[in-house]
Amino acid sequence: MISTFFGLEIARRALFVNRSLIDVTSHNVANANTEGYSRQEGVVVATPPVSLPSIGFVGTGSELSYIRRVRSEFLDIQYRDENRIKGYWDELKSSLEELEYIMGEPSDNGLASIMDSFWNSWQELSINPESMSVRGSLKEQAQTLISLLAHLRSELILQREQLDKDLEIQVDTINDIAVQIGALNEEIKRAYIRGQSPNDLLDKRDLLLDKLSELIDFDVTINEVGEAIINIRDHLLVGINNTVYRMTVSIGKILWEDGIDVYLGNEQGKLSGIIYIRDNIIGIVDDRGYQYETGYLSVIDKLTSVLYERINELHRSGYGLDNTTGIDFFTLVDTNKGINANNIKINDLILQDLNKIATASSLDTPGDGSNALRIAKVREEFLIDGSFTVGDYWKNQVSMLGIISQRAGLISENQKRLVDAISSRREEVSGVSIDEEVINMIKYQQAFSAASRILTTLDEMLSILIERTGVVGR
Repeated sequence: MISTFFGLEIARRALFVNRSLIDVTSHNVANANTEGYSRQEGVVVATPPVSLPSIGFVGTGSELSYIRRVRSEFLDIQYRDENRIKGYWDELKSSLEELEYIMGEPSDNGLASIMDSFWNSWQELSINPESMSVRGSLKEQAQTLISLLAHLRSELILQREQLDKDLEIQVDTINDIAVQIGALNEEIKRAYIRGQSPNDLLDKRDLLLDKLSELIDFDVTINEVGEAIINIRDHLLVGINNTVYRMTVSIGKILWEDGIDVYLGNEQGKLSGIIYIRDNIIGIVDDRGYQYETGYLSVIDKLTSVLYERINELHRSGYGLDNTTGIDFFTLVDTNKGINANNIKINDLILQDLNKIATASSLDTPGDGSNALRIAKVREEFLIDGSFTVGDYWKNQVSMLGIISQRAGLISENQKRLVDAISSRREEVSGVSIDEEVINMIKYQQAFSAASRILTTLDEMLSILIERTGVVGR
């Protein structure tokens, strides 16, 4: 025989379950716009039935087994993989756009136009070798050319230094994220040991992993107590028991705190993008000359070196109005350094006396401009790699930069669309829909009301049993 109080316990459980489900719904609604929040739902299971000899198994109601975090691990992995690639190409896109702005091509004030004006000045001087105004114009054009070359090199070095600072900032960000994940691991571990599911803490950790994925490539595994173990290639970033291995930047290199190099391949997040732009596109800077440099720093200094050596070679063989010969048109600012765009100037002797500009090919021929014409025709010589004139070489390098920049822009945009699409799919799975939550709230409210009615009915039945049994006939 089932006790009359048996139904009261079932109704009590129903009230508790539906009241708890309304709390879960309220939590979802409150966090509908919280970044990284995953929708939660209560998992309700039937409580174990009781067995009665004459009846068999009789249900005992339900209970809230646990609160589940609705999330797709597959989409998380896919999002982080694509976000890593997006971070790389976003960095390339923004840095290349800045580099294009520095180059300033094509424009009337760009290097190509300034070089044309420089050659034209030599051409004009070959026609009017005795004109001091033409000689003065050549001096100004030459000064403009070497000033622009120096400006371009200085701007590239400045951009490189800015990337070094950005690298330090991003490494500090990675370290901060690692410390936060380590702390969350400890809280999550304690909850796991108590048999609890710390959904909100897991959301916070997953959000940090999403942010980390934009910066660097990593592998993450979850151990039996819920700790996230993060490896970057074969080195731990976050280990068990809140162990964090930090990175540092030393002389432009990223190292682990134990001195081991941090390996970064292509498309390995924003960090690898910074290093690629800095060392391969902008290039490694070396005051000894372009042979020791890479990237566009090498391009600028190679162009400078070719102009410096060829013009000086021809100028030394010519004669000035005062029959001066054997002097260079350009000289080094610091003779302890090599030929680079920041280390050349017009010969002081020429600046002091424009008569020393060697326009003639022989002595005592002030009206001879043949040597100036030879220098003007340097623009037509294949001085670079035996295939390019100085003008064509520069235009080719600028064109290559435009192609690389365009490619980075296209891939960056494609990756953005892909990441946005995956993010939308994650939102469909894990996001909070206010409409759905309102429907659930009404459903749980109605169930709660029904359970209350059952409880009221059972109370009335017990009241009759207690207060009126045996009263009839008295």
